[in-house]
Amino acid sequence: MRWQFLFILCFTTNLLFAQNFILYSSRWTDVGSRSSSKIASIIYIDSTRITIEQGTSHLYLDIKEQHKEENNFLYTVIDPDDATGHAAFSPEQMAFDYQVSEYHLRYAIDSIQQEKHEAEESDDETTAAADSTSSDSAVVREDTKIYFSSDLPPEFPGGSEAMKSWLTENVKYPAAAKKDKIIGLVEVTAVVEKDGSLSDVQVKHDIGGGCGAEAVRVIKTMPTWVPGEIKNETKRVKVTIKVFFPPK
Repeated sequence: MRWQFLFILCFTTNLLFAQNFILYSSRWTDVGSRSSSKIASIIYIDSTRITIEQGTSHLYLDIKEQHKEENNFLYTVIDPDDATGHAAFSPEQMAFDYQVSEYHLRYAIDSIQQEKHEAEESDDETTAAADSTSSDSAVVREDTKIYFSSDLPPEFPGGSEAMKSWLTENVKYPAAAKKDKIIGLVEVTAVVEKDGSLSDVQVKHDIGGGCGAEAVRVIKTMPTWVPGEIKNETKRVKVTIKVFFPPK
């Protein structure tokens, strides 16, 4: 698969039809070979980029053009190899397609989360912005948006191996999980703030026995991270952290 990448390109985008979606899929099909795979995927769509996440792999597709036909969202995208491809999201058919050359994947969508339109701002917010900048035209409103990908990803101090060691030393195996012999991975999401602190820590996938609650507890005690950056500017970035509960 075409998943080895990390080029970031920027393109002018028509915001008229810009929508923010998070699509959750548990199965994709290779349209050409008709083979399918039951792999959990998350597809993030914003005004400039589509990110397809499968485990620790991320495919970044920069949006060059986008438009809407009836209830379908259509995108012309550039992949990390500079190849032009096409993506289509159909809420009615609960499907997301990505195609470049002969390579064509179709994701069956299980659920959809739609976020606020990026171009939408309330009159109150617009008025407040005008008032705050009226005395100083150089003042720029702080970017508080939460991003799902970044040019420089957030990082636990010392990297992933240091994080694994830290979790091993600090995770407490819950008594209920030990009694029921529960083992496995708990997935937790968190927002790495601009100062490196973690906020909005939530369980994404639990295995029971109190493991989810313990994963949240220990992640909230983590040391300050190195924050993510986009175009050399620190941003708020959402991350997924996996906590392993081994057999005891």
